[in-house]
Order: sequence, then C-alpha cells, then structure tokens
Amino acid sequence: MGGPAGSVEDPLARAVERFRARTGVDVAFAGPCPNTADRLVISYLSGTSTRVLAGLTVVAGSGVGGKAIATRRPVRVVDYVAASAISHEYDRAVTTEGVRAVFAVPVPAGGRGVVAAVLYGALRRPSDFGDGILTTACDAARDVGHEIAVAREVEQRMARAAELPGWAALEIRLAHADLLALAGAAAVDDPVLGERLRAVCGRLARTAAAAAVAGGEGGGAVRAAGPRLTVREMDVLALVGVGRTNAEVAQALGVGAETVKSYLRSAMRKLGAHNRVEAVVAARAAGLLP
Repeated sequence: MGGPAGSVEDPLARAVERFRARTGVDVAFAGPCPNTADRLVISYLSGTSTRVLAGLTVVAGSGVGGKAIATRRPVRVVDYVAASAISHEYDRAVTTEGVRAVFAVPVPAGGRGVVAAVLYGALRRPSDFGDGILTTACDAARDVGHEIAVAREVEQRMARAAELPGWAALEIRLAHADLLALAGAAAVDDPVLGERLRAVCGRLARTAAAAAVAGGEGGGAVRAAGPRLTVREMDVLALVGVGRTNAEVAQALGVGAETVKSYLRSAMRKLGAHNRVEAVVAARAAGLLP
C-alpha cells in the first residue's frame, strides 16, 4: 500500500486497512480528490491480487466512485459489470482484479459537502451487502474525514503563521490547545483516534520549537534536555498557556478541577516555577510546548 503524502493522503493511507477490517470486505481501496473534487485517483489498496487499480483516475459521475463524488452519497452495486445504474468506463480494471460487488463511500471533510476522498469496498462475488455493512463503512468514512479536517486545519494555521510572524506563535499555541481538547474528547470513544491526534500535537510542538530556534525566539535556543513532564502535565500547561481557567482545562481534558491543580503543582515543581505563568514560560523555553 502506498501513495503520496499530505493532509488527505496520510490519514487515508492509514484508514484503508482499518476500513477493510471493519467492513469485512475482500478488497478495500481509496483515492483522494483534488480541491476541485471532480475526480479521484485510486492510491491505496488492501487485499488486491493485482495492481491494475493503482493509479486509476475516476471522473465524477463515472462508475461507482465517480457517482459517489457526484451525489455525495454512498453507492453500491450487486454485480459491477452487470449493473445498469452506473457507467462502465472501468469494467476492464474491475474484471481484471476479479471483484463483483462494489460500494463506494464519499469521505466528507471541512463541511459544505466537500468530498476529500472516496473509500471503496468490494467482494469477489455478487452481493447486495446490506445496511449494516454500509453503516459501518459510513462510520469509517466519517472518522477518516475528521482526521483529514484536523490535518488540514493544522496545515492552514501553520501556513498563516509563517506568512504573519507577528502572531504566528499565538496561532500555533491556539491550534495546539484546540487539538489537545479534541484528542481528549476523541479518546473517550476512539482511543486510536485520540492517540493520532495527540501525535499531531507532538509534531506541532516540535515544529514550533524548531521555528523558534530559527527565528531567534526565546534567546534563539531550545534546550536539548530539560525537565521531564508527563503527558497530562504538558496538556494542562498548553491549555493554561492560551488563557484557559482551571475549570475550562478540566472540562477540555475530562478531569476534575482538583486534578488540574495537582498537575499544575507537579509541573511547577519540576520546572522550578513559582506560579502558572512562570511554568508555561519555562516549558516553552525547554521546547516542551509551542
């Protein structure tokens, strides 16, 4: 499985294997749509016996996937080649791979009906699938759509910060805090998604620290080694650093206010700080926060 990197492609690449496992299909594949969303390019494959589908461009309105783009709704056919509800530009690739029943689910991202990608599932025998499998497929598409939307937001904020250095640090810190809150909420229902969002938070913090060194912020250096804070201590400091109260931090992280105070006290002790403001400044100087 492979394909290009980017805000759509990275989450999509990770999603294909999960999608196949969750739906129980024989074959799963997916392709991102460009900004115009008038086509997709199949880039990620799981369970295929050939590479005939790899790199196939599907135009909006054509075949199962193209119809999913055009209608922004799931599309399924019992037997692809015999189906009368779709066009048949891609029959040769489908029959070469040996799949019969196919469904395609559009991946929404960013609202306003934007289709970021299409996820496909297929069986090597005719089948009408059923509402249960399509519900599972739609849930999977929604999950990856959320990942794509978050990744795009991070990229956009980082780009705006690079263009406007006067408020770049604040934008990065706000994005970091928002992502931490999303990670905490997501982890309740989907621990895997929560971990992925937390990994994005770590990348954002490391990127911000490197940018600070390049730009001379904070004395032009970030210490290579510093205090070892726990994940929760850094979460609390990140939210405090953008002006959240203890009660707001507690709500964002799903813990009690007294627990937040405990994390703050521990972080302050490790950082040699006398108050929450000093603790945030020290954590940033140590490269632990953006």
